[in-house]
Amino acid sequence: MTCVLSCLDRARRCQSGTTAVEFALVGLPLFLLILGVVEFGRAFFLQNDLSYAADVAARQVLIGQVGPSLSETDATTRLDDAVRANFRSGDPALLQVTTARETVNGSDFRVLTLRYPFTFLLPDLIDTPITIGLSRRIPIG
Repeated sequence: MTCVLSCLDRARRCQSGTTAVEFALVGLPLFLLILGVVEFGRAFFLQNDLSYAADVAARQVLIGQVGPSLSETDATTRLDDAVRANFRSGDPALLQVTTARETVNGSDFRVLTLRYPFTFLLPDLIDTPITIGLSRRIPIG
C-alpha cells in the first residue's frame, strides 16, 4: 500500500508533461482567435473592394457616362461591366450585380446593389457561404 502511495505521490510531483498539457489547453483557443482575425480581415477586404467597385460605377453615372438618355438595358450593362472590371478580390463571375430605378420626392435615382458569397478558409466550419453585399443610391442627371 505504501508503494502505491509513494508512486502516486511521485507522479503528482512530476512536472515532465505540464508544458504539453498547457499548450493543449491554450493552443486551440489561440489558433481559433488567429483564424477569426484572418477571416475578419478577408471579409473586410472584400467589403472594401465591393465598395470601390460600386464607387467607380457610381462615378460613371455622376459624370454622365451612364446618363438618363441610355436605355435601361444599356445602362445596366455599362454599370455591370464597370463593377466587374474594378472588382479584384474574388471571382467576378460570382459577383451579383443588380440595378434598378427609383424615384424619391421627384428625384430619379439609380440603385446599384452588389452581392458576393464569402467562403471561409476552413469550409467545414460553416457549410454555406456568407453573402457580403452593399447598395448605392446614385442620383441621375
